[in-house]
Amino acid sequence: MSSRAEAYPRQKSSARRKSRGRTPLAWGFVWALLLAGIVAAYFTVRYAEVAPLLGPGGLFRLRLIAPLAMLAHQPQLGLPDTAADTIAQVLMYVQFPLYGLLLGILWRAIGFLRAASTIVLVHALAIAAVMLLSQL
Repeated sequence: MSSRAEAYPRQKSSARRKSRGRTPLAWGFVWALLLAGIVAAYFTVRYAEVAPLLGPGGLFRLRLIAPLAMLAHQPQLGLPDTAADTIAQVLMYVQFPLYGLLLGILWRAIGFLRAASTIVLVHALAIAAVMLLSQL
């Protein structure tokens, strides 16, 4: 018994349907996360002005909220006071926009859960470094 089926001609590579696992996140969303970080930085700086007035509990909260800025003031790093103040001020304003930008870029590359855990890990390591250096 012979088959009468004819072979279909092969489609051109541009006409073939390309399957993608997931669509990449739009760059507009990355910019939105960056802007959200700028808004968070504004409120963080306002809170940082009041936190030292709350006593030891306020300084602990400040270490939890802005560990990168507190890390610059550690004497073990050997920075002069004026440089440490400048670096801490810059880090206070840049920390959350940097987190937002990093979250957006990592979200595009590796997904939300891994990106969010990376941001939390970076923040937790900065808190651990501040706590460890303040105990020395």
